[in-house]
Amino acid sequence: MTRLLATVLCCTLFLCASQSQAVLIDQYNFDDGTINDSSGNATGLNNLGVTGAAPDLSGGSYHSDGVAANRIEVLGGAGAPDFTVSVWVKGALDHHGDFQGIFSNNTSSGAANSWQIDSHNGQYRVVSNSGISAVLGDARANEWDHIVLQKFGGNNGRVFLNGVQVGGNLGTNPGGLQAYRVGINRNSDNNNSFLGLIDNVQIFNDSTTSAAALFAAGPG
Repeated sequence: MTRLLATVLCCTLFLCASQSQAVLIDQYNFDDGTINDSSGNATGLNNLGVTGAAPDLSGGSYHSDGVAANRIEVLGGAGAPDFTVSVWVKGALDHHGDFQGIFSNNTSSGAANSWQIDSHNGQYRVVSNSGISAVLGDARANEWDHIVLQKFGGNNGRVFLNGVQVGGNLGTNPGGLQAYRVGINRNSDNNNSFLGLIDNVQIFNDSTTSAAALFAAGPG
């Protein structure tokens, strides 16, 4: 019995140690009808703020209306040398135009370490100040798609669409976490706001989180 208990304890400690590597620092699932951080992590709690019109959160998703003046954001997010950003998106159109921002981390495309996830010319992609322009796949109308960007090793990145890594590693630093902006690109340009639903935005402070597991969990 003693040996059995010791084995169970060791397994439990191992699982706890493994799970502790992946810390959810911020989450916006909009399920409670607010744009507050729902991660429960006291070191995060980066509640989003409203710019422009009050957001439509009906159905537990953020309805990005395609108007650049209306957006939700927090400036000064929790930085991390490695991170995972996970976002669910359902576009109203399969071709939104160019530079339609879904999630961005700064207020200027010229800022150091800035990057964004957007819909551009009918495709989802990640672009950054460091020269990354990674195409993830086709933007589909009225279908939920899951996008993940991971920064790892302090200076490299990888991207996933619907649980599958797209291509090889990016080979360069994708950037940081200076701000969280939802439904708008870095420059807040006119006509560069996403039109559709955005849901269950999650930010982890490491790159070991499984993109396949996040995809399997669904938008929430």
